[in-house]
Amino acid sequence: MFNCLCVSVFVGLTHALPNFVFVLTDDQDLVLRSLDYMNKTTKLVANEGVTFTNFFVNSPICCPSRSTILTGKYAHNCHVYNNSVEGGCSGPEWQKEHERASVAAILKSKGNYRTFYAGKYLNQYGEKNTGGVKHAPEGYDWWLGLQGNSKYYNYTLSINGTGQFFENEYLTDQITKYALDFLNQKSTIESNFFMMLAPPACHAPFTPAPRHSNLFPDLKTLRTLPFNVTPVHKHWLVQMPPEILPSDVTVLDEIYKNRIRTLQAVDDMVEVIINKLQEVNVLSNTYFILASDNGFHIGQFTQPWDKREPYESDIHVPLLIRGPNISKKVLSEFPVAAVDILPTILDLAKIEKKDSDGQSFKDELFRRESPPFTKNILVEYWGEADSSSIDPQCPWSFDNELSQCVLDAWCKCQDSRNNTYSCLVALSDHSKFKFCVFEGGFIEAYNLVEDPHEMHNLKLQKIEVAHYYSILEQFKHCEGTSCLINYKI
Repeated sequence: MFNCLCVSVFVGLTHALPNFVFVLTDDQDLVLRSLDYMNKTTKLVANEGVTFTNFFVNSPICCPSRSTILTGKYAHNCHVYNNSVEGGCSGPEWQKEHERASVAAILKSKGNYRTFYAGKYLNQYGEKNTGGVKHAPEGYDWWLGLQGNSKYYNYTLSINGTGQFFENEYLTDQITKYALDFLNQKSTIESNFFMMLAPPACHAPFTPAPRHSNLFPDLKTLRTLPFNVTPVHKHWLVQMPPEILPSDVTVLDEIYKNRIRTLQAVDDMVEVIINKLQEVNVLSNTYFILASDNGFHIGQFTQPWDKREPYESDIHVPLLIRGPNISKKVLSEFPVAAVDILPTILDLAKIEKKDSDGQSFKDELFRRESPPFTKNILVEYWGEADSSSIDPQCPWSFDNELSQCVLDAWCKCQDSRNNTYSCLVALSDHSKFKFCVFEGGFIEAYNLVEDPHEMHNLKLQKIEVAHYYSILEQFKHCEGTSCLINYKI
């Protein structure tokens, strides 16, 4: 299926430094159990390494989250606030200041790594107002960046700065093909390498590969709490009418089913790449990482489908890692955030970077059991308003404070200007607590041990509010080592 142009190399070398393969999926949920349907990934990555059960993104939307993953900086420090150029997505500041300090550029310049990127990058990458496809980010030997947002067919890739249009080639499979070509290069295998593979799955438009289009015919989205539950004491946006009618649930089932189907090509990718790493004798020296840029909800709290909210479905996502000296079948409860990925990769590559907002979790990779821990995680989001995204047939077409209100989703809006919030996820080996402050001062707080579905917004004492609010304020203005803020219960 994946035909490579290059002659395979069967001789790998042992290096002092490890290789890295990082698969970053798009909008892949954890709470809705998408990993349950990725059998190859479970067998070859989870069962051969560690699964971090408390991995959170720092922003539940693509461009800010990807920017954090690539740079090890919070969105408020790399100034990427949403998926628009105006919001910093692939804009001039990003390209001039932060892109040059992203993970591949550092590995290339300080570790002499061969580097590769294929697939979705940032939502505005390759557009005319961000330099077009001729802009190839610094630090990549092979650059195959997708122009714009996720697609499965009819897309343009920047091939090292030259645009090439693909009509009928399924993007996930095309990424796999290029990855195999890279691994078939003698120059790759005889050096250390970093590969980032960013397939479109399982982002809209939820288009599976033809070979997977009929799988799971009876699959339905989860009906467990908080599916189609009218929220109480939550932000007003989530409480917008209407509820989801029984006749509408079939739409959600199709979305769920096709999202799982799109992930099957990613599952194939994982198997093919790991087999190739084994074939060229470098698997034992390679860290293989799979994570998602944010989560997704389908019907939770009567929301149709999207992300952007501070709830577990949207911010709590998969993270699997296998590699040298990592034990098999480890479930680690140690908290990890997207901002921690870059410093961990650099730590494994023996490269020091002092200005990251995150913290390396290298030591946790090699433990069979999590030690006692306390850790805070910051989640931040800036709500948007876009009247052009509101269908004129929706009853709120006059409201310029809302966005993403469409007939297909029963006019239930996905965002609003004051859906702007900062959250503290405070975790320890015996507690799990979330404290969120929305624009205007509205507060949501949840004991996630006793209330994992976030059904009961706690009424906190003033002294408790002041305590958590002060920590959150430190986080919102932190940079570098000042972001390493622990807490005491």
